[in-house]
Amino acid sequence: MTLPFRRRHHDHEASHDRARAIVAMGFLEPTEPGDAAWLEAHLIGCGECRIEIEAYRADRELLRGLRTSVPEPPRDLWARTAASIEREAGRHDRTARAPVDGRRIGRVPLGVLAGVLVVLVVVGTSLVPRGIGPTVPAGSAVAVASPPPEPTPLAVTAKTLTWVQEGGDGTFQVVFANVSQVCAAASEACAPFDNASTPLLTLPSEPQAVVLSPTSEQLIVVSAATSSGGGEVLVVPVPTPEPSASSSASSVMPPTPAPTEPAPTEPAPTTPAPTTPAPTEPAPTLTATPDTTEGPGENPAPSASPSGSPDPNDSWSILSGVIVVGEAAYSADGRWLAFSARPIDGSAGPDLYLWRVGDPVASAVTADRRTFFAGWFGNLVLASRVEPIDTPSLLELPAASDLPPVDPTPTPEPDQAPKPGDPKPDRTPKAGGPKQGAAPSPTPSPVPATEPSGSPEPTPTAAAAPVENHPVSFLLDPETGTVTGLAGHDIWRPVVDPTSRAIVYWSGTLVPDGTGTGWALGTGRLLLDGWIAPVVTPMASPDPSASADATATPEASLDSLASATPPPEPGPVGSPVVLAEGPLADFEASFDPTGTRLAVWIRDPVNADVGTLRLVALDPETGGIVEGLDPLPGVAALRGFSIGENRLAWVTPPGQDGEPSHVQVLAWTGDEFGQAAGVAVDGLLVVR
Repeated sequence: MTLPFRRRHHDHEASHDRARAIVAMGFLEPTEPGDAAWLEAHLIGCGECRIEIEAYRADRELLRGLRTSVPEPPRDLWARTAASIEREAGRHDRTARAPVDGRRIGRVPLGVLAGVLVVLVVVGTSLVPRGIGPTVPAGSAVAVASPPPEPTPLAVTAKTLTWVQEGGDGTFQVVFANVSQVCAAASEACAPFDNASTPLLTLPSEPQAVVLSPTSEQLIVVSAATSSGGGEVLVVPVPTPEPSASSSASSVMPPTPAPTEPAPTEPAPTTPAPTTPAPTEPAPTLTATPDTTEGPGENPAPSASPSGSPDPNDSWSILSGVIVVGEAAYSADGRWLAFSARPIDGSAGPDLYLWRVGDPVASAVTADRRTFFAGWFGNLVLASRVEPIDTPSLLELPAASDLPPVDPTPTPEPDQAPKPGDPKPDRTPKAGGPKQGAAPSPTPSPVPATEPSGSPEPTPTAAAAPVENHPVSFLLDPETGTVTGLAGHDIWRPVVDPTSRAIVYWSGTLVPDGTGTGWALGTGRLLLDGWIAPVVTPMASPDPSASADATATPEASLDSLASATPPPEPGPVGSPVVLAEGPLADFEASFDPTGTRLAVWIRDPVNADVGTLRLVALDPETGGIVEGLDPLPGVAALRGFSIGENRLAWVTPPGQDGEPSHVQVLAWTGDEFGQAAGVAVDGLLVVR
């Protein structure tokens, strides 16, 4: 029974109260599913609650905005407050002198004092946090409402950045830019590229790769094969501005670096020699000078025969009618360019090519159709070769001529002849596992130069499984043709840092890629290991007074015991760190000039042009990975990155974050890292 004097709470008022309560609590904590469903149904038919909820949200946003800005009080607030206090004080004095009325004692003064107290609280909270007195002009409060400061850019001294971008007329332009600062925090407005950079060169077609010489005087442009013909390797001089050129044109030219001492071609080893017994086989050499003469039965050589000497002011082709496999790169002193290429008709695999700067054409130095350029170790070529099934590993390279190959192993003395079952010293893990019973024989026979590839003939018992080949790697002196094999099994595409501390390589097998002229990664791992450099052999200086027919004699001061303990072969130390476990589709790796930064790109299994790029920090003393320092854990990047002095540059895949591709740079000073981005355009390619 409801008492007549108690007001009943109607149901519709209770529903409004519940809606307000649900909305208010929703600003502080998640709303229960049941309450959310009820509120949604209630708001459909209640316009009053919808208006109140919108007002709640507007008030909430207003209050949240007050956290970053203090409301500006009126200019005459203090004057009005002081006048009110004086008036109330005078009124209080008059009231105190008036006759006392017991029924109204203290009521009016208490109300006035309460109002004054409220005014003082409001004034105090507005003035005290700002720390200003009543005489400070109101203009000083403008800085309070200004936006927060941008992150402080990180100043860097990085190598000049070069990239290729597509122009509006369908041509491709080579652009130079300087990166002088980057931002450690993610901010679109922080540290953009130099906006004054303008194109210096225009290419008629899209290049496959572009390589800048160490002196910044010329570009190597590799064009892709088309339906009308094969690709080309072009030498393009970098234009130098005239003395009367405008300042805007000269400001975008890449600075020509000062001449530096070339890296030693054969630095002394910095890692203790392993305890495994040294091999007894001497390293073979190539006696014939590399040339482009074809051997009997070989496929027609690619076209590379311009007439006369090339004009240094014009571009010219050093090789055409081929498909360049992998990357091209200059030696440390900038005198040589190396790359691998195969015929356009797909009849054979790749061979190793060398080009001496200034020569009219590039020359093939192998004719086995299975040699891949890996990189440079100073001024020595690093290359890998796929060994055919059931053929022992040979350190001798088939010459690219009709001359017979040189037998790499002299006839051993009876007391020093290696036994047929003795394995070759191994300092690398056998990720792919060497083939059982494939130990090298004491006198291996050279492979004929006419053999087109190393793909094995399938047998009825092994037709279902992919055939795994084993790679070997070697060093080649382009000046003398001397070949030095790397110790260890299954070393593919090794990359050595410029300071001779570390090596990155694929440790595993290879499988035919289906084209009949190439190979893909098989079973194995991508490893980082220490590096044992080749030992420098002292060379006697020629005597100007010696006669032309004088014969060289060995130095009398040589230790007679040195021949009994030969130096260790170059190669991995044998204490690897796994960078990536197989199976892998493909990879690229490169060190910075100091050897303390390693960039590794792992190809996507589906898209051959996209992969994951990572930058690894290495300890300058030990060469190992620095724990706790991961400047670039892994970002999506197109194939082809550029790492140089204090910076790493790559191109983002198109469509990422709904934008076209753009050049992204990670730069550093010591262990401080920051990024900067260029303009988003199509057809981007970073110049190596």
